[in-house]
Amino acid sequence: MERVNLKSKDIILDYNRIYSGPGIRANSAYYRWLARLFNLRQGAKLLDVSCGEGIFLKEALKLSKLKAFGLDISDKAISIAKNNALGSSLVVADGQRVPFKDKSFDYLTCLGSLEHYIDQELGLKEMQRVAKDNATFYILLPNSLSINLFLHVIKHGNKPPEDFQIIERTATRSEWALFLEKNGLKVSKVYGSNLWPEFFKEGTRKVKSVPKYFERLLIKLFCPLNLSMDFIFVCKKSSSAASGEIN
Repeated sequence: MERVNLKSKDIILDYNRIYSGPGIRANSAYYRWLARLFNLRQGAKLLDVSCGEGIFLKEALKLSKLKAFGLDISDKAISIAKNNALGSSLVVADGQRVPFKDKSFDYLTCLGSLEHYIDQELGLKEMQRVAKDNATFYILLPNSLSINLFLHVIKHGNKPPEDFQIIERTATRSEWALFLEKNGLKVSKVYGSNLWPEFFKEGTRKVKSVPKYFERLLIKLFCPLNLSMDFIFVCKKSSSAASGEIN
């Protein structure tokens, strides 16, 4: 993946803009599903890299007695996360310069953020640096050939816009797996992730779009893995990365 010619201050400004407005989040039920899927060990240390509003950390802490940490480049996001993820240690920091010691964490999560980094390879190296040798990584990345893309083309005759965030990258399942493995990780499993079906607006009994609910439900139940909106890559350090041979 190519390094983008932007500066960190550009990224900070853009994400502070987003988190001062609509933010970036899914339904809480989606993050509960992720936390259950990951089956996090009691008492383990977890770092959520680019944690955003801290909703995943909130749900993870409900299920497991973790030592939970989160970082995000946006101070606006962290200010929101402090209210959501009570009990977590949160810091404003760039995922390309993680402010923690080597081999500190049992779990590393990065859920829909690595594709927006200026330097993805550096972000991966930093995650590996602060991960224990037997740590598990959960990395969510977007599919360039998802079923949502095809449905949008069928409905509207064009591709959906990709300019909500300052850097947008997508790739296929095999392309992302190759990227991760070239940069020191060994992919052990891949899950598909799609838009969560919401019948009611979260926290209310107000019905949302019924057609969208059933569309999302059918996609969630029957979508082939390779057409998922996102992929969740479950990874370990490769033997060379664990021994410190990756530069």
